[in-house]
Amino acid sequence: MLRTLLTLLAASTLLTAPAPAQSDWTNYGGGPGRNGLTDRFGPTSSSELWSNGADFSVIAWHPFLWQELVITVREAGFPGAQANDAIVAYHRETGLEVWRTTLPYGGDSGAEWIAWIGGVADGRVIASRSDNGRKLPLQALDASTGAPLWTSQIATFAWAHDGLVFLDDGDFIVGDRESLTRVDGSDGTTVWSIARSCSVSGNCGAARFADAVYIDEAAPGGQVLTRVDANTGARLYSSPAMPGFTCQNQPFLSPDGQVVYYARSQNNPTTDFLYAFHDDGTQFTEVWNRPIRWTTRHEHGVAADGSIYTFLPGDEFVRLDPATGNVLNTAGILAPIGTNLSPQTAVDAAGRVYVSNGWASSPASDGRVWAFGPDLGAPLFTLFLDRQNAGGPAIGGQGELVIADRSAVRVLRLPGPQASATPRFGSGVNPVAFDAVNPPEVYGEFEAQVAVDASTALTVVLVSIAPLAVPIPFEGGELLVALPSPFPIQSEPLSSGGLHALAIPGDPALLGAFLTSQGARVQLNGPVPSLQLGNALDLILGF
Repeated sequence: MLRTLLTLLAASTLLTAPAPAQSDWTNYGGGPGRNGLTDRFGPTSSSELWSNGADFSVIAWHPFLWQELVITVREAGFPGAQANDAIVAYHRETGLEVWRTTLPYGGDSGAEWIAWIGGVADGRVIASRSDNGRKLPLQALDASTGAPLWTSQIATFAWAHDGLVFLDDGDFIVGDRESLTRVDGSDGTTVWSIARSCSVSGNCGAARFADAVYIDEAAPGGQVLTRVDANTGARLYSSPAMPGFTCQNQPFLSPDGQVVYYARSQNNPTTDFLYAFHDDGTQFTEVWNRPIRWTTRHEHGVAADGSIYTFLPGDEFVRLDPATGNVLNTAGILAPIGTNLSPQTAVDAAGRVYVSNGWASSPASDGRVWAFGPDLGAPLFTLFLDRQNAGGPAIGGQGELVIADRSAVRVLRLPGPQASATPRFGSGVNPVAFDAVNPPEVYGEFEAQVAVDASTALTVVLVSIAPLAVPIPFEGGELLVALPSPFPIQSEPLSSGGLHALAIPGDPALLGAFLTSQGARVQLNGPVPSLQLGNALDLILGF
């Protein structure tokens, strides 16, 4: 029987795949493509996981998700003799405050303005008190503690709605009305900086895919999109001109980075169009354009299949075909919208769409976030908010949907149990300890450790869908899990220290699922290897 088990072990596919990457909401628009797309599954009801109303904020600012934290600005009042604002980090699971800090402020609101966050990634919060009339450096804070890390070499006119986008190495790109700059994320030094001309004083941020950075620029006859090399700052080529004069939106990208979209609108039906350009690496080719509603600081949503979610004239919220720009589905006219519309959008892994009206007017109670299925049928739910302005939605972590309004920071999530790993010992004859290190959380890893000694050659974890009702005697111990199992046996060499990590997908269907596991080790105490069994761990997959 031992030989059979060892044969299975040698032939098995080892469960050594890494856990899914932590999905953070790093910047306005969610990630470098600024398309609101996440690989997490968002909520289907308005039930709150938590709400923290400790800080009323006269303006609701965008929330960011980084690892176990939700980070945003809460503003008690406008800057005067005092700053009257704070950057606050909340625990993503509980809503408890983890840290707060106030960026340095000299007491002159003519020189420094409201603190804003451009993005959070690689353990750093990038923030400033600059705006389009106050040119100031960027500040980096430790995302875990709020402690200051560095001050940037460059000064910028960027503000909150310009935002920034990160590169894979931790550097980031910041755009303002007169420049585009790559900043070294480790120390704030300037990697490169180029001049650019934005058609307005704000909303001049960039989008990125791989080493391609996209910005909009003023040009004769309107605006153009320009591709910039992320490595060198070289301006590579620009699109044909899009007619118009001013625009307060940024480019956003298809999931594969091959199509660049631009909502070129200025409250003029003759020039308010959404444009789609294909980028083949050498030039832009227009794919289509279509009339849209005038919006400002609009963060669009793009689904995994490429569908685009936007507003048409008349306040109609629609899903567009990425190939043609034609309407695939409509939610009809959303209300209240108001004259000025600044939507923010998130699209989850199931294609569910969460769209905010970006309400910043009166009455304050007209703030809304609507949640729809991919085909924009009847809303899944509607949130009634207190002038949420730029306060999301944002999705990250384990599928938490974060919204900030004046009254509170709120988090919604699918219902599900807490992940657990419960020991089970049978009659207690198994000699090897098998302990949980991390419970089986969705989007994470179940980590467990098999105890080793000097004679251990390798360790083994068996995973099954069911325990044995009656333990089976085996090699001087007891087998506690049902075999055969649909899951391959996992083994690790002694160098791993007996630590095993099993990736847990984030599919909501797994919430509450039961699995069981048992640890074991192969010993070399003589010419014939022996197998020593450990206890079982019964697993509930959850948050």
